[in-house]
Amino acid sequence: MNKTDVLFIHPGNHRKTYQDLSGEYTATATPAWTLLNAQYIREAGFSTRLYDVNVEGWDDNTASALLSDYNPELIVMMVYGHNPSASTQTMPAAGRIAGDIKRANDAVPLAMGGMHPSALPERTITEEAVDFVIIGEGPHTIKGLVNCLKGRGGLQDIKGLCYKGGGAGVIVNPIADIIEDLDAQLTGYAWDLLPPLTNYRAHNMHCFQDFEGSVRDDFSDVRSPYVAMNTSLGCPYNCTFCCINSVFGRPGIRYWPLDTVFSWIDELVIKHKVRNIRLDDELFILSAERVERFCDMMIERGHDVNLWVYGRVDTIEERLLKKMKHAGINWICLGIESASEGVRKDVNKKIRKDIKTVVSMIQANDIYVLGNFMFGLPEDNISTMEETLRLATELNCEFANFYSVMAYPGSELYNKTAKEHLPETLNGYAQLGYDTKPLPTKYLTSAEVLRFRDEAFYTYHANPLYLDMAQRRFGGKVRRHIEKMLGCKIKRKLLGD
Repeated sequence: MNKTDVLFIHPGNHRKTYQDLSGEYTATATPAWTLLNAQYIREAGFSTRLYDVNVEGWDDNTASALLSDYNPELIVMMVYGHNPSASTQTMPAAGRIAGDIKRANDAVPLAMGGMHPSALPERTITEEAVDFVIIGEGPHTIKGLVNCLKGRGGLQDIKGLCYKGGGAGVIVNPIADIIEDLDAQLTGYAWDLLPPLTNYRAHNMHCFQDFEGSVRDDFSDVRSPYVAMNTSLGCPYNCTFCCINSVFGRPGIRYWPLDTVFSWIDELVIKHKVRNIRLDDELFILSAERVERFCDMMIERGHDVNLWVYGRVDTIEERLLKKMKHAGINWICLGIESASEGVRKDVNKKIRKDIKTVVSMIQANDIYVLGNFMFGLPEDNISTMEETLRLATELNCEFANFYSVMAYPGSELYNKTAKEHLPETLNGYAQLGYDTKPLPTKYLTSAEVLRFRDEAFYTYHANPLYLDMAQRRFGGKVRRHIEKMLGCKIKRKLLGD
């Protein structure tokens, strides 16, 4: 049987992470970091395969079947999810998969990377059934590890590797340098290693504007195919609650050239018939010059795309909004977090423009706003959280994400948080999970924060002013879909469910 040099496994358990919302409302996203690493390893000359658990499933027999089918020399799991926080909440699924593989054949080397393992390498290699932990971005470390397993070089020479050194205990090698020239080394995404892209599905709200034309109850015909991808890596800001830069070691941002980006988009649109694309750049809207050039190149091509991008309130420029809409940017996700300037200042989240003005400006250009709000920041009390909910209601964004604050590994907030305030298990980091345990504030318990968050989500989306707006903007199918979503009861152990 031919050996596979590296088998990448993308872990996940949507049902555990999102409860009843997993069936119709959440996305099934392409695993961007796994695809970037797989392409790099393949171009380095190694045979490479990929198994996506979120699409292809996992049961008691999967590990043995994969080992038999692919005969891998090394298995790699890059633990990421829909957003930075999803790395930690994906760890329980990754841990179960690792355990199953080791029970099937303990001799097959298994490495685990991603945001959570990078932030806590020693804990990860001690607690999980893995032989190696990859710290940082991954490509150079994985390549070095494959070479080592083939007898070329030693473990001690591989930057970004954590491993058990026998009597020496856990050994953590120096971190690998970040990849400065993305275009030269991370040349693209190994989409051909995935199941057909029709197996991937956009978030529900990403396609609200298309629901009226759908002929399926779950709207999968307009939500698929779907791709999540990056045109840049990193973030130049350092909000204390964010763990995005734990993989990179410091704040900063690096870009792929737009000619390269559009070679990917052209392939997706023309070859794979992809329309729904989420650009996962932490800040796609940062450089006005780059955004304008991106829009010009998209308009020149005439691609019919439905794009979701991220921006900050104070990086939005009115002069570009009409062109952004013309280019297919239908959704802008804004990190508003809190209505209280003092609460935001405490976590180094500065907003230098008027939030209401910017949101209204975006909506006036027929672009939809996904507002992100957080409850339970360290200086939050009931009054400030109520202020945030009032602001969200006044903004009346086309959809709102309400998060309870977690001290995610890799964030400054995690380093400052006493152990007794952290979740007892990694399942507790899942925002919509049964075991969710958010961070207490100086004035509120974890349970008070979680109860407020859950009630706020319902209050916002059940508000007749919101539902009427949604119906005007998107049609009656979206209104009924939202009302059905509100009937999905999220159970919480912390709240006595």
